Amino acid sequence: MPVEVVYDDHGDGMTLCRYHGDRFGASDFVEESLVSMRDVELREDDIMLCSYSKSGCHWMWEILRLLQAGTTDLEVVDKESHMMEYNTVEQIDALPSPRVLNNHMHWDMQPRDLVDKKIKTVFFYRNPKDVAVSFFNHHRKFKDYDYKGTFNNYLQRLVQGKVDNGSPFRYLREWEDAILRHPELPIFVGCYEDMKENPLSELKRLARFLGHDYSDDFLRQVMHMTTFESMKERKGPASFQDDNGRPIMYRKGQVGDWVNYFTYEQNKWFDKVIRQAMKGSRLKFRYTLDHSSGRGKSRSDTMFSVVRQSGQ
Repeated sequence: MPVEVVYDDHGDGMTLCRYHGDRFGASDFVEESLVSMRDVELREDDIMLCSYSKSGCHWMWEILRLLQAGTTDLEVVDKESHMMEYNTVEQIDALPSPRVLNNHMHWDMQPRDLVDKKIKTVFFYRNPKDVAVSFFNHHRKFKDYDYKGTFNNYLQRLVQGKVDNGSPFRYLREWEDAILRHPELPIFVGCYEDMKENPLSELKRLARFLGHDYSDDFLRQVMHMTTFESMKERKGPASFQDDNGRPIMYRKGQVGDWVNYFTYEQNKWFDKVIRQAMKGSRLKFRYTLDHSSGRGKSRSDTMFSVVRQSGQ
């Protein structure tokens, strides 16, 4: 799998691997896994977590692990140990059941067993402005990318898909289309901002999807164990570090940090990109939180209720 420096329109380079002709991945991804992911054998009790990069995958993976185990007394395990594109097929096969697997791949690269065996799948998404800010910092801090571009140039690069996992809008539209085309599949659609705003109600919804009926006390324990501060303290030291010894995967975990990066003109341009790219989509993006709302039902739950009810 060739690793190359991919240049954008501004002449900024980013070191990526190329596969399937026009797809990009991080240079440390496993070629065999990327090429053969469609053929990976899944187990009936697997849980698959799918999200675009920087959309809260570490957070949701930890939540799923605790909900599946029914306890918060678990050893610290890195999400990357269960990340399909980051491990060989043999390493994934060797993981004990029940597995909570995860990947950032588009729908057309998912294992065939996802559909054939109707594997429970959690699709988790985040507003694209905060994704852009988080991914920008990710690419600047990881030395392997050797990326030094400005945020303004990066936004255009991201929209063009010249990053690992390609364009976030193509990713979201392909997954949304697949969810609507496969109402028979058990797919949970979760939103980063909903989980931040109403964690208890979202955890109840997720637990029910997994087939569990937990007390509010236990779910509050899960909430406490999976706050950004708790995860950074417990899991940060074992994750990837920057030059100053700070965990790269645990930066801020906020909703709305994009206001500290986007200029007025950048925001206006990006809004236009979002409108055009997501025209007709059921996915609704939230850029701030309303902590006073106290809603019991999430926006993502409402938008895809028919799809999920048929899958449960």
